Order: sequence, then C-alpha cells, then structure tokens
Amino acid sequence: MRTKASIRVVGCHAEGEVGDVIVGGVLPPAGRTMMDKMITMERDHDHIRRMLICEPRGSVARHVNLLVPSTRKDCAAGAIIMEPTEYPPMSGSNTICIATVLLETGMVPMQEPETRFKLDMPGGVIEVRAECRDGKCVSITFRNAPAFVDRLDAGIEVEGLGTLKVDIAYGGMFYAIVDATALGFSVAPDEARELAVAGEKIRRAAREQLDVIHPEFDHVRGVSIVQFAMPFQGPGNVTRNT
Repeated sequence: MRTKASIRVVGCHAEGEVGDVIVGGVLPPAGRTMMDKMITMERDHDHIRRMLICEPRGSVARHVNLLVPSTRKDCAAGAIIMEPTEYPPMSGSNTICIATVLLETGMVPMQEPETRFKLDMPGGVIEVRAECRDGKCVSITFRNAPAFVDRLDAGIEVEGLGTLKVDIAYGGMFYAIVDATALGFSVAPDEARELAVAGEKIRRAAREQLDVIHPEFDHVRGVSIVQFAMPFQGPGNVTRNT
C-alpha cells in the first residue's frame, strides 16, 4: 500500500509519560538556531505534529520529538519537542526519552558505565549524563536550561473559585503553581477529575489575566500548565504535586 508519508518513530516513555522520537522521514526545518527551527516547524510543518499526536495515531497523553542535526559543534544532536497543544522549548521527560533513543539506537555511541553528551534544544544546551549497562540506559540525568520565577502571589479571578494567588515560574514552559490546600485538595488519586477541572479553569484565567513573556524568547509567552503543590513537611521536606 502506498502512502503519502512514511515516518520512522521509536516509541519511548519516561515513567509512563510518552515521548516518542522521530528518527527518519521528516526533513529538518529551516533555521539558524534550534529555536528558529522550532518556530519554522510550528509555522510551516505543524501537520507532522497533528498527524502523530492527534487521534487515531496519537492521544492527548502523547508527546513526539523530532531529531535534527545540531546547530552547535559542541552538541551531539538537536531536537524539537512537540506536545498536544504547543511546542515547548524544553521538557524534562522528553529530554530523557530523546537521550535514551539516541543511545539505545546507536546514534550516539554508548560508553558504559556512563555516557556524557550535550543536546541542542530550543531552550538552550542540555548536558546529559546517562548511566548505561548491557547496552541499555539505566538512568538519565541532565543539567537543564535556566529556570526562573516570573512573579509570586499573583492574584487572578477564576470562574467558580473566586480570587486565587498563583506563583508563575518558567521551566521549559510557564507554570502557574497553586497551593492545593487553599482549594481543599490533598493531591490524592481520587481527586484527579476535580484537579483537572479546576486546573483548566485556573490555566485559562492565568493566560487571560497575566501577560508573562520569556525575557530571551519573546514568542514564548502565557501560562501552559497549572501545578497543584502541597506544603513541604516531615523529614527531608517531602511534598506532593501534580
């Protein structure tokens, strides 16, 4: 059977969060930097994201990453992250998936017990350290691009919830961080539906009422994700969030 497109994808996940990796069939988008390439991909080739992430091939719980040649001599490879609603400059779980696929397919030579290399990502250079054994990645750690707090205790009006205070922070995308206890949540599995409904209301309100813009990438703006956080408590300052 002939098809209009043949794309080679390696399936991967990081503790259940799907971050499949495109290893062939898609040409690198134009651009001088990886951020430029991400912008080109979103503007001119978004059909690739829609084809792989939207049903029937994908789902709202799936991310896809496109491998491209690095624009920098000190990086082993570059990548563009595609998610159900946007193209984030950086993502931790997707970085783990990208690094794992590069190593386990042999595109980046694996050295045991540890392999170190750099990734050229739209949000910056990511330093990767992979613990490797018997040809497999046992664990991936990395030094991320700079994260920062944009504002603390910002007031927003949320439908059905009234006035809420949120902290806005950047870590690959902008997060609105909410005190879960202020809304009566304990971040437990049986609260999943209520957390999702409240989170979407808060996200919409934050996007409409707070004009947040990345200081280096002016097209990266607006809150993308809401995170409910519990207070730190107990030995080692343990907490829960979602």
